[in-house]
Amino acid sequence: MKNIFTILFLGLSLTPFSTELALKKTEDQKRDEWMGIPYPMKRWGVSILGVKQSEGGKIKDVDLNIKKVEINIPNFGVLNSDLKVINPDSIKVEADVKLVKLDYFLLPFLSVYGVYGQVDAKVRMRAGSPGISNPVFTLDRKPGDSFQDFIDNKIIAGIESELNKNPGALEEIVNKNLAQQINLNGVFDTEGDIYGAGFLLAGEYKNIFSMLQYTYSEIHMKNGLAKKKAEIANARLGYSFKPQGKYIKGFTPYIGAGYQLMDTQVKASAGDLDVVIDLELDEITPAAGFFMQLPYDMTLMVEASWGTKDSIAVDLGYRF
Repeated sequence: MKNIFTILFLGLSLTPFSTELALKKTEDQKRDEWMGIPYPMKRWGVSILGVKQSEGGKIKDVDLNIKKVEINIPNFGVLNSDLKVINPDSIKVEADVKLVKLDYFLLPFLSVYGVYGQVDAKVRMRAGSPGISNPVFTLDRKPGDSFQDFIDNKIIAGIESELNKNPGALEEIVNKNLAQQINLNGVFDTEGDIYGAGFLLAGEYKNIFSMLQYTYSEIHMKNGLAKKKAEIANARLGYSFKPQGKYIKGFTPYIGAGYQLMDTQVKASAGDLDVVIDLELDEITPAAGFFMQLPYDMTLMVEASWGTKDSIAVDLGYRF
């Protein structure tokens, strides 16, 4: 605990005396203290980040802009019904993400950052098809006061009653034909923008490295096909090696996990029918990777995650 307070004091103090004490510390003493993230400790950093990921989830809710439908069958009758999506299953998004990140260390253990980039995605949608529910069928009646008209209308009324007693048969016939005409399953290519911000708490004590990270991000695909708002918290624990070689100044492998709180929507359209689909995604994603400190104030991070969200990320940075 004494060491932690010492480094905090040294990091915050601006007096010549404290600077002189810090310079007199041996390398071994410094390594025994809370050193912050195992990167060159220059305050500013810029990096380019490439991510290839595949993320899927089950459909939680489907909202249609058209709630009811009326089907007119000439010379036969009218079917009034609610409209819904039947057999919704899942959606999978495969994305290539290219980002630029700018970060700044407020303290040796606290960094804030912002990101902006582009997303190229392939959306594999198994969202089912529109269908009817709670149908009410009304057959056409012949006008007239003759006995024949009376008989015909009575027969029609009987048929109408039987049909409405068995709405499942009506739904099956209509939905089968709707599925042949309007299908929300398929593969769509799209692109969009991603932006976000976050902060990072990191430290190292006797070569044991730990980090907590929070990121808020939004993705907006073109033509409104999909949008995603995500809050992600990551925890990582690793061990820092200090080879001090010509090409590698530091190497820190780690394991970790991410907790995701996401609001993800995918939109599909058929004519003036808009379908908005909410996805339910797994919230915990395990991960593993490494940090590497390179010459000339360069850094490299590689991380892989798996589960519902499979990804590989490579971050190449420069500190100044």
